[in-house]
Amino acid sequence: MPTKLSIITINRNNAHGLSKTMKSVLNQTFNAFEYIVIDGASTDSSLEIMQQFDVSTIQCFAWISEPDSGVYAAMNKGIRMSHGEYILFLNSGDFLINNSALQTIFSEDHTADFLLCKCNLSDHNKIVHTTTPPQYITFGFLYGTGLAHQATLIARRMFDCYGLYREDYKYNSDIEFWFRTIILNGCTTETIDVVISDYNLNGISSQDCMSEAYKKEINDIFAHPVLKRFVYEYNSIMSERKEMEPFQWAMSKTLINKAVRILYKSAIISRHHKS
Repeated sequence: MPTKLSIITINRNNAHGLSKTMKSVLNQTFNAFEYIVIDGASTDSSLEIMQQFDVSTIQCFAWISEPDSGVYAAMNKGIRMSHGEYILFLNSGDFLINNSALQTIFSEDHTADFLLCKCNLSDHNKIVHTTTPPQYITFGFLYGTGLAHQATLIARRMFDCYGLYREDYKYNSDIEFWFRTIILNGCTTETIDVVISDYNLNGISSQDCMSEAYKKEINDIFAHPVLKRFVYEYNSIMSERKEMEPFQWAMSKTLINKAVRILYKSAIISRHHKS
């Protein structure tokens, strides 16, 4: 059976999270996938965790443990080692929500460049939000909301055609990749209405999203001459909508409209009688 999927997990000194992630992956009813763990030379019990699981039920299990220069360098290592038609990044601490998550997706064939599923965002084991990608991905959606890579399956050919993740970015190389492929090159997406994973909000990009380094990367991404025009137009539209909100709110309130009309008519009648 061909390898439909490569699941790649990035880990460094997160043995507890790695155990949770691996358990959710290896308990899947769908097994036409390979599993790759890229460990950044962990000094905790992560290596022992990798060795304790029975991996005989899946097509292939591979792992390496060595120093790397960051999250995206590790993700690129995983891509180079992968052979699946699609790639899913499920980093340590994230997990597939049930044993049939992958079966649900691959119960039918897919050809889109990106398969977009839903993802729970959790903080200390409590779900605080569920991502819901729209049927059609626009610049505005990516700019204002974005995709969760824990629930986005990427056709491996995307990396062959458009390159790997930028390793000079610490936080936002996945965001840059969405814009590079979907917006600038018109790559296709398919939205699948199912929650497949849970994302741990304690990750590095979540913790540092207000740092100056994070903001600098975002500004650099949107300095692209084409994206810059999109940003200007989007911000202009949002500004205009905000200015119109009070008027639209008032117009939507039938009773307020009627009251205003009555008061206006009363004022006209009163003025007429006085004259």
